Amino acid sequence: MKQVMVLWLMCLCCMQVKAHSTDDNAFHVGVLLFEGAQAIDFVGPIEVFGQAGFRITTLSKDGEAITTAMGLQVTPHQAFSQELQLDALLIPGGNVNDRLLNDVTVAQWIKAQSKSARYVMSVCNGAFILANTGLLDGLRATTIEKAFNSFEHNYPNVTLARDKKFTDNGKILTTAGLSSGIDGALSLVAKVSGAKVARTVAAKIEYNWQPNGGYIRGKMADRVLPQFDNLPKDVALLSRVFHYGDETTWHKGYTFGIDESKTELLSTWLNQQMTNAGWQKAGAKNALAWSNNVNNTIWLLHVSLKRTSETELTAHLTLTQQI
Repeated sequence: MKQVMVLWLMCLCCMQVKAHSTDDNAFHVGVLLFEGAQAIDFVGPIEVFGQAGFRITTLSKDGEAITTAMGLQVTPHQAFSQELQLDALLIPGGNVNDRLLNDVTVAQWIKAQSKSARYVMSVCNGAFILANTGLLDGLRATTIEKAFNSFEHNYPNVTLARDKKFTDNGKILTTAGLSSGIDGALSLVAKVSGAKVARTVAAKIEYNWQPNGGYIRGKMADRVLPQFDNLPKDVALLSRVFHYGDETTWHKGYTFGIDESKTELLSTWLNQQMTNAGWQKAGAKNALAWSNNVNNTIWLLHVSLKRTSETELTAHLTLTQQI
């Protein structure tokens, strides 16, 4: 039995993981790279496409190596080329700044590729790059949750889908933030090769793919929280300690710099912010708690303040949906 086990393990060690296809006839995906691109936005989809047997070409404007937002250095296969024939183009997000958005060469190359490609897909705030070309005008799109308001403001001709992880406009596809690119890539594989192939790839990479659901950041509970104005001049935000939750509960933690004698400033400011946003005081008279009816659902926000020193305190916000 031990000999059989040893032979089996040796066979596993000898197995080689196949890279993406090199067949000229394979479905060909081009992946745009740029300085500050977010690694997960393109590495996740590349893994999916490779497992699906697609051919992959990574490209940057000049063909030079780029450094991702997390410091990973990546050398693309080649520079932009008008002769390159792609079946699909992937546009990741990352440090999408004005310099990138105003780069005429990048925009023109994307538009040129979109004419012959069967699909164009953005990941995360790569939607800004895609929208800037005009290719999203009149369509539905999504992006990373923290960029919702900015995207809606800058691209009024695009319908923002806040409650979707993936939008499919036929040829033009977009995904929400970061790991959502894996979902988008699997959805593209399903469009090209069928749902069974996509599900097989998901099983290979041990990913719980839920085409019509799963974790959708724009549907999390904190969507109902108001946008707070600037802090009082004697209060400084030192750090955002944590934020997490689900569709019915959300937690946020902050550390503030504020003298012990001025603690009341923060409480007063919070009450003003919540009242101005239409929330009603709840609980005991001095409790930092408010409730609000949002789309026929009652929400309760409770804030607890704890002083950690004479000049610092922590604030823990707990938001819960009431049954």
